Amino acid sequence: MQLTRLFFDLHLAIPVAIPLILLPGWRSSRYRRVVPVLLFVSMFLGAATTLLSWRTGQLPIVDLSHLLPFPFVLTLDRLSSLFVFLICAVTAATTVFSVAYIERHYGTGQQAWIWTFLPLFVLSMVLVVTAASAFAFLFGWELMTVFSAALVAADGDSPERRHNLLIYLLMMHAGAAAVAASFFLFLPYTHGLTFTQIRAAGGTLPGRTAIAIYLLAFLGFSTKAGVIPLHLWLPRTHPIAPSPVSALMSGVMLKTAVYGLVRFGFDFLPHPAAWWGYLVLLAGVVSSVLGILYALAERDLKRLLAYSSVENIGIIYLGLGAALIFQAYQAPMWASLALVAALAHTVNHALFKSVLFMGAGSVSTTTHTLNLDELGGLFARMPYTGATLLVACCSIAGLPLFNGFVSEWLTFRSFLAGATLPSPVAQIILPLAAGVLALVGGLAAACFMGLFGTAFLGRPRGVAAKSAGEVPFGMCLGTGVLALACVAVGVYPALLLGPLSLVAASLIPSGNVAQELSLLPRVLPILTTCVVGILLLAMAIPRATRVTAIWACGLPTLSPRMQYTPTVFSKPLRSVFAAVYRPNRKIEVLPADQPYFPVAVSYRSERTTSFEQSLYRPAVDAIVAAANQVRRLHTGNVQMYLLYIFLTLVSLLALVKVLR
Repeated sequence: MQLTRLFFDLHLAIPVAIPLILLPGWRSSRYRRVVPVLLFVSMFLGAATTLLSWRTGQLPIVDLSHLLPFPFVLTLDRLSSLFVFLICAVTAATTVFSVAYIERHYGTGQQAWIWTFLPLFVLSMVLVVTAASAFAFLFGWELMTVFSAALVAADGDSPERRHNLLIYLLMMHAGAAAVAASFFLFLPYTHGLTFTQIRAAGGTLPGRTAIAIYLLAFLGFSTKAGVIPLHLWLPRTHPIAPSPVSALMSGVMLKTAVYGLVRFGFDFLPHPAAWWGYLVLLAGVVSSVLGILYALAERDLKRLLAYSSVENIGIIYLGLGAALIFQAYQAPMWASLALVAALAHTVNHALFKSVLFMGAGSVSTTTHTLNLDELGGLFARMPYTGATLLVACCSIAGLPLFNGFVSEWLTFRSFLAGATLPSPVAQIILPLAAGVLALVGGLAAACFMGLFGTAFLGRPRGVAAKSAGEVPFGMCLGTGVLALACVAVGVYPALLLGPLSLVAASLIPSGNVAQELSLLPRVLPILTTCVVGILLLAMAIPRATRVTAIWACGLPTLSPRMQYTPTVFSKPLRSVFAAVYRPNRKIEVLPADQPYFPVAVSYRSERTTSFEQSLYRPAVDAIVAAANQVRRLHTGNVQMYLLYIFLTLVSLLALVKVLR
């Protein structure tokens, strides 16, 4: 117990001490080299703490309530241990990647800025998932927003960047207000807001109060997760952040929202209504389908990955929604299976999306562009980066022998079990959700095979791609470790499913999914052996080789412009789903009076998501119009302002009288 507590204390203390070490000598490169080492040590200690706690059952507790006017308690249980381990593993790999990346991309002042706030950002995420009181949770939640915004601001200060960062802060604080309100609604039914007290009160809440708490929690956590239509901040913020920060925000920070939703839905409110699950399921359907469709249309690599995060959060929500529905209909075994599927995809997405964002950073380091139209032929020039990104693309597409297949297969299996429920609605909706997941998987395969093909295969389309080379070893090592984890979980899923079944059992005690989970680990090694055998057989078969010139469509030589572009790959799908994109197209012919013999023709297509056009823009216009009307009250007359104060006080006194 003493060793576990020591590791836990050091894990929390080191990120706080790092700025104190860095700031006095921030101009010295020696200090900046110490920071990643200390951060890596902190992550190692955090991972060791979770493993020790998991093995011994001893829970380290840090209680600072005696120093503060409110309860501030940090501890570990099965669920929080999973997320702490995930944060530490991804951050450790990202730290290794970041050393060379930050040195190549930023000056001395920016390096000091990033290495100051990066450990604090990681610490804030740890505070969220280890909090055992509402105030500790909200404290970490707000710090997570502030420190992530500070890291995003490290890349520059253009008007567009400030605008996007403002949208991020506005949406995050709105979501935080909803989360805080969901906690405070417990106050009339408990003496405090520690998680133990909240958990005790959760089973005795009146129906309307429980509904209000859950809806507020769903709204607040979905805003942080980037669920459509609350996703507006996500494709605006990730592309403008440093690539290691994008990896942490998408790979880990979004998962803190999943943690919060699981904590409320399965721990604080143990008796969910079926419609709660249908609400989460609907959000998952919309986010997964629209997220991958928006990703298909993108040519900027990081914006594509940002929309893909929306899609994968949607897949996680599909599993959580199914788990809540099964829980509502008293089917604990299937509820546990769906919960394991959702948590498995949470872990898997953290692994392969971190690889993808760091891979995008490697591409930008050597080519100085993220425009897929200007890339091509990178595999011959960046073989290691290309191999790790290929693993991540296969994983996110849900192909067998990679980790994405494991979680998506479990989600499919839980959906098909909906046919066993007594509700006709569930018997129809859950199997249909399996069809939605199949559609999303096909679109994701098309998206990421197109991404890899246009960026790494073929011939270079731009000058930068021709001169590209492999990135430093540290950057390759950071992505390589997580890529190996993707393969390891895909080939031997018991590495992940065993611990996740224990997490699910701690939240749904009567749900035993050992038999269901044992099938996949038995099948995948056989499938692996078959695939490897086929590949070896194909390599052993002698083949005659003939070298000939490539047909160039009747032209003398091939040119890079004759290759397929990302737009060409996605055009058929964009035509099928044209109602989703609603692009603004403009064709200009010069001179206008000679349409058949023009001197020049220009074509421009601007795409905005339908939610920006139909939801946010009218709301913003209405707020601006209301603000313009309210401005009339600002007369500059002191007597009028005193009258406003008097009328406000009278109104408040009247309201108090009525409420009494």
